[in-house]
Amino acid sequence: MRDESSGLIKSTTYQKKVMPSLSIHILSIALCLSSGFQQGYIASVLNQPYAQIEQFINSSWIERTGHPISDSTLHLLWSLLNVCFPIATIFGQFLAGWMCSQFGRKHTALIASFLYIPGALLCAAAKWCFPAFELLFVGRIIWSLANGVNTVNATVWIVECAPPQIRGRMAAMQEFFMALGSLLTQAVGVPFSTDELWPYNFLPNCAVVVVSMVMFSWVAESPQFIMEKYNDVDRARKALAQYHGVSEDDPSVESEIRICEQSIGKNKEKKKTAGGIESEHSGMEIMFMPWRAKDQTSRLIRYCAWVGVMVKIAYVFTGARSLRGYSTFILYTLSHFTYSQATWLSFATGLLRLPFTLVPVFLVDRLGRRPLIIVSMLVSFVSILVMIIAININGELKYATFIGLTVLLLVNTCGIGSVSRFYAAELVPRNLLLSSVSTLTMFEALTKIGVEFAFYPTANVIGAQSLLLFLIPTGVFTVMCYLMCPETSRMTVNEVLNNVAAKKKMDVVFPM
Repeated sequence: MRDESSGLIKSTTYQKKVMPSLSIHILSIALCLSSGFQQGYIASVLNQPYAQIEQFINSSWIERTGHPISDSTLHLLWSLLNVCFPIATIFGQFLAGWMCSQFGRKHTALIASFLYIPGALLCAAAKWCFPAFELLFVGRIIWSLANGVNTVNATVWIVECAPPQIRGRMAAMQEFFMALGSLLTQAVGVPFSTDELWPYNFLPNCAVVVVSMVMFSWVAESPQFIMEKYNDVDRARKALAQYHGVSEDDPSVESEIRICEQSIGKNKEKKKTAGGIESEHSGMEIMFMPWRAKDQTSRLIRYCAWVGVMVKIAYVFTGARSLRGYSTFILYTLSHFTYSQATWLSFATGLLRLPFTLVPVFLVDRLGRRPLIIVSMLVSFVSILVMIIAININGELKYATFIGLTVLLLVNTCGIGSVSRFYAAELVPRNLLLSSVSTLTMFEALTKIGVEFAFYPTANVIGAQSLLLFLIPTGVFTVMCYLMCPETSRMTVNEVLNNVAAKKKMDVVFPM
């Protein structure tokens, strides 16, 4: 429906109340356990026992060479161990596109989830195979590679199957499970952060993996893949009906089937299309070759795709993701809490994050994506500034550092941290979804590698000033998000694209 006064498209999907089905709940929880939970676990598992693992690496070095490793080299190795996560994730995200196309969403999830088990076991085995500290790197790489695959798969699968009215709520559950994974590692880390017990921090994850794999065995394959691989309309319709919790002849099912059919037709046509609008260019040309794809349709799709990239990168530069993994270091080394206090306060922050992750689950479709993004960015800027000031006062305001860190993590949990997981997928046409999500998440991972690799060694040298790495970009991205981010709540992709086209005064209309 078009608002004549503004020229914008208003979504009518909210008029029909949708109750999530059992199938979409099972799918959402399984995807969260295999993606968000694992991401939180991998990111935080090194946080509390960091001093013990650094000592283990040093002891291994002495065992082999007869002399201790230098502090600068040890800090570099520790940074490399941490950035194994985003580096391997990039390769997993590239691999995800091929796996999803070849094996389907369901089998991709099962294969990637299985890889978590040897990854975790190898990390734990490093201690028991002393002095083979390299097993920490090998295990973390396998674990992170699998998480990269599941991150893309989870985003694509839920967008393809969840009704638009509840899509944001289902996708926002990822942040809750990410906090849950982080909290579990911190809870285990309190008693197990000792020289002898630190390997046990890696093992509880294996039980969670088994649960997620059992849940995946109960859900249907993505209807999009069923149509692409088997061209079986009846099977795809049945899967959609299960996920939407309606009968097979429901109009919402028929509408989604048409979208699937159009997407498949576009991929087969000699002339490339996007969302029903003809274009002479492929998805990769649209996104990365502006000198070639200069038509208005291509420009609109490219603009929206890169806005999605910007939001992902903006989240990285809030520091919430990096500082969550270094919270014990910030509280112990930079703020001068005792090590015991630092581990407990880190655990307390993780505990507080859990209920905050439920905020977007209930409000992301009511308040909208845009307010959550902008407000959380503003609060992040203030929180980082407070941390810099408090740390520079040499421990006299150390609790202000703790408060600033906690607020930073909590506001991102219920703001941009949650929304960025699925926002980019709501800005591109269905036929470009899989390739674009794989590509866009790569830019986020590359940014994360640079930020996380730089922060720890820099913080050991210059202290609080290292947080300027987050403060300045957060200020810039706050302004950019305010000026550029469209609202996507309760809208189909075509409705979002039409609204953006109207605001930018572009002569493009996507079919509704």
